[in-house]
Amino acid sequence: MSQSVVSGPYVAPKAQALLLVLGAVMLWGFAPIGNRYFIGNGNLAMPGAAYMALRYGIATICFFPGLLAAIRRWSIQDWLRGAVCGLTGVAAYNLLGGIAGRTVSAGMTGLLNASESLMILVVACFMARRIPNGRTLMAAILGLAGIVLLASSAGPAEGNVSGILMLLGGALGWAIYCVLIPPLISKHGVLQSSAVTMTIGTLPLLLAGWPDLGIMIAKMTHQDWELLVMLAIGSSVVALLAWNQGVALLGAQTAGWFLYLLPLFSALGGRLLLNEPLTLAELAGGTMILGSVYFAHRH
Repeated sequence: MSQSVVSGPYVAPKAQALLLVLGAVMLWGFAPIGNRYFIGNGNLAMPGAAYMALRYGIATICFFPGLLAAIRRWSIQDWLRGAVCGLTGVAAYNLLGGIAGRTVSAGMTGLLNASESLMILVVACFMARRIPNGRTLMAAILGLAGIVLLASSAGPAEGNVSGILMLLGGALGWAIYCVLIPPLISKHGVLQSSAVTMTIGTLPLLLAGWPDLGIMIAKMTHQDWELLVMLAIGSSVVALLAWNQGVALLGAQTAGWFLYLLPLFSALGGRLLLNEPLTLAELAGGTMILGSVYFAHRH
């Protein structure tokens, strides 16, 4: 009886963190489907930068109370770290993803985003000045081979090489965010940390999307607005808060394990909702990427 009392408080937060991370990944897994609907060439074909600017502008408004609290409490060093997280994990990730979303399918986007887990592992080793072990290097080679297969075999329906490279660049930005954000969360909490990084990261998106923002808004229907608000609140607010809380408790590398589930939601959703194809080469390349992630995180 005494053992259960002692272990209870430890197990419960960890289980809660796992559920939070899983929920965030589920929301993010379906986000490429909404992105593809708005900016895909075969769908609404709206400007990618303008779409991301509007989506994250809505999300930033939701974080306004946390931003006000941070202005009164954060040091210059905290703001600098927050700026790096916002510029890499919000601005770079979404701007590159917004451009790539015109040509890269939701399913392939999910497959490529699965490489974020491996990138988190590599970035963490780099930040800690630790040489990756042999297992990590082998996983990197396997993942790189899968990425090359995807890039070389992608047809017009799945994506092009430039779009794939942009998504990989965005994935690297997200990996940097995940490794750098935990100290801010430990010091200031999830709400303030998310608010600062979201606000700073949204500013470049607004600058990039401003020229086409008015045109996009004029073309949007009531249904488009409903979907956009759902994406903004679900994927950009709720998922970010859940992920940051989970990362603070689990660590970036352990939480990154769950990112390998992204292709499952993106590929199936893209197939069912947007009627996007799933080719053998896409599945093979994605399997190699997922295999590299699994191999890298096995102990």
